[in-house]
Amino acid sequence: MKNYLAVDSGGSKVLAILYDEDFRPVKVCRVGSMRDNTTAKDLIRRNVDTLIDTLGLAGMQVDCVSGIVDGGLLERMKERGAVIRNVACCGELDAGLSAAEIFEDALMALSGTGATLFYRYKGRVDGLGGYGAAISDEGSGYWMARNAFGAAIKSAEGRGPKTLLEKYISEQLGHPGNLRGALFHIYSKTEMSPVACVASCAPVVSLAAEAGDEIALDILRETGRVLAEQLAAVVRINHLPKDLPITISGSVWRSHRILFDEFAGFMRDFGMEREVKIPAFEPIVGVIIRHYHSLYGQFGDAERERFKEYYKDYLFSISE
Repeated sequence: MKNYLAVDSGGSKVLAILYDEDFRPVKVCRVGSMRDNTTAKDLIRRNVDTLIDTLGLAGMQVDCVSGIVDGGLLERMKERGAVIRNVACCGELDAGLSAAEIFEDALMALSGTGATLFYRYKGRVDGLGGYGAAISDEGSGYWMARNAFGAAIKSAEGRGPKTLLEKYISEQLGHPGNLRGALFHIYSKTEMSPVACVASCAPVVSLAAEAGDEIALDILRETGRVLAEQLAAVVRINHLPKDLPITISGSVWRSHRILFDEFAGFMRDFGMEREVKIPAFEPIVGVIIRHYHSLYGQFGDAERERFKEYYKDYLFSISE
């Protein structure tokens, strides 16, 4: 039996799936980030070793490692006796498009811990954004959470309108009723970088929005708008046709329907001719779909239903 490893490495977490030659999942592991622009070296090393131990990769023959691989994972696997026969690394664009079952030229708006707006057209691959939290990551989970933190601080200090974000952020960080203590607690966490910790608070914006908080709703609308503005700039600057397929990728899109609707509405107003396609799967499954498509040259209805059964825990959906 052959062993294959799919990896999706992001700014907050890494998800890895070991699967067999029938594309069935065997083991799954989720650990903290391995990216050196968001995570300390010692923490990266711990995360790498945890992944190897959890999946039992030490000493294993892995027929192919594919996906988005960071943190010296391949080198560490080899150090620990793994035999890697093939490597098929890909970028976030390939994983995201495959998750949406798009194998031709297309546009993609990625928003997770960071944000990048991509295109693939006639052999060219490029985009905008992705500058990282230290500079600018407009439309990312980190950026959205930073805006929420700012609104919560102003609410707590009486310098802005009251918002439920003040309550929800302090609870999310384990200090109910003490926003100041919650925020300073971020700097003492050892299992997660400050950037990842801030980004992990992005879902509280959705919680507050669902409760009718206008500040949270405005943050979601603004996130959708800035992502759309950047993707429209990608089309304009690169003279791309307006009939290219468009899809989305990343955890931020799961926040609230209003974010997606704002984005999709802006793209329609910009003149894009296709509706934005919501992927059926998370990017990690996109890595596996890409492998399947590379072998068989297709991925149709039957394959989609089979993968939905195999990977039912990794279906992509948007909160209403």
